[in-house]
Formats: sequence, C-alpha cells, structure tokens
Amino acid sequence: MRSRTRFKHTAPERIAYDQARLQIQDGDVLLYRGLSLASRVIRWATGSPYSHAGLAVWWNGRLMVLEAVGKGVVVTPLSANVRGYHGDVEWFASTEAITPGERKQLVDVAQKELGKEYATWKAVLLGIRRLLGADIDRRDTLRRERKLFCSLYVASVYTAVGRDLSRGVSDSFTSPADIARSPLLRRVAALKRAAPQH
Repeated sequence: MRSRTRFKHTAPERIAYDQARLQIQDGDVLLYRGLSLASRVIRWATGSPYSHAGLAVWWNGRLMVLEAVGKGVVVTPLSANVRGYHGDVEWFASTEAITPGERKQLVDVAQKELGKEYATWKAVLLGIRRLLGADIDRRDTLRRERKLFCSLYVASVYTAVGRDLSRGVSDSFTSPADIARSPLLRRVAALKRAAPQH
C-alpha cells in the first residue's frame, strides 16, 4: 500500500503574474490549490494541497496552459486561467537542465493530446484507490491514452520525453500530489492575479 503522506502546508512566495510571465518556460508545470467543492474532495482524497495540474506552453507569443478538464484536453491563456481560477496557481520548474530541443518535443507531445476527452472514471478510480490506500500500478507504459485526466496528462507528456515525474507510480495512477513531490520539479512561486484595472 502506498502511504498518503501529508504535505507540509508552507506558503509559497507570491509573484505577480506579469512579473513571472517571461520567466516561465515551455513545459513548466502548473499545480492548482482549488477551493471549489470538487477540488476540496480531490485534495482530501489524495492528502495533498493540490487538486489540478497543467503545462505551460508558449504559443505564438502568448503564454498558454494545456490541461485536461471536464470538457477534455484544452488550451487557455495562462493569464485568464490565473485570473479566473478559484484558488491558487503555483508554478513549478525543472530541477534539471532541459534543452530547447527537449522543450520543443515536450510541447509537441502535449499539443498532440489536445481535444481528447476527459477520463472521468479513471480520475474517480484514482481518488478511491488513493483514499483506501489500495495498491496501484507502478509501471509506466508509453501507450497513448484515449481519455486523460489532469495529472495523467502532465505525467504522460513528461514520460514520453524520457522524464518520469512520478517514479514508482504509473502515469495512470499519478495524482497532482505525486507531481508536486517529484524530485524533477521545484516550486518557484504562486502566481498572483493582476489587480483589476479601473
């Protein structure tokens, strides 16, 4: 059985989105501390402050987030994502050097998944298994999934380019908590919303 190690709830440094924007690179990971009922259930079931995951990608000069949500794998401007999210959006960067070619490959893999359906039942099964402490599959497969949920999406994109964010846990059983614990990532900051303009 995998233990449900609780996170230390340390407050991250907060940076205004406009200040952080140009420092965020292709393939950086975004983890979300949601405040909605669904987010709180996910956080409770996984013993983590995180309820959602996405990938940052530069696209024609705009910083976007690619993520698997209820309507499927979508792309949204990160500025709108940060502004409209009910909770905190935290930025994680790689602890290892990633070449521009590897980042391009990461983006290519992530973009190929756009439009896929959301894997609702896989996400529910993951939550139940984690909550009950049931054994989970530990092997990654490089097969392309027909349906994805957020952390499966992020983990499988990294696995496809030879970086396993959740060693010892199959991508299909990877939670946002596993991604946050990855030794391949470090938390940089929480992205603050821009103040409303009058």
